[in-house]
Amino acid sequence: MPEANPFLDTDAVAGKIGVTAKTVRVYLKRTRRRVADGLPVRPQDLPLPDEHFGRSPAWRESAIDAWISSRPGRGHRPAVP
Repeated sequence: MPEANPFLDTDAVAGKIGVTAKTVRVYLKRTRRRVADGLPVRPQDLPLPDEHFGRSPAWRESAIDAWISSRPGRGHRPAVP
């Protein structure tokens, strides 16, 4: 039986948001830089990983789904006539 809230790796996150894995790594790097600078994580920032498996970050699917639903972006901007 599949886990109810599985971990997603970089490739799975990329697939969910329609970008490359490289882009997800850039998003994560930006978030880590903000945290290191003492700045809060914003809604548009990729959340920090819930776990690491070796050196690979992993997020709970629920965390990524919450981030997708709250992040500003193309889906939240009014359509241009």
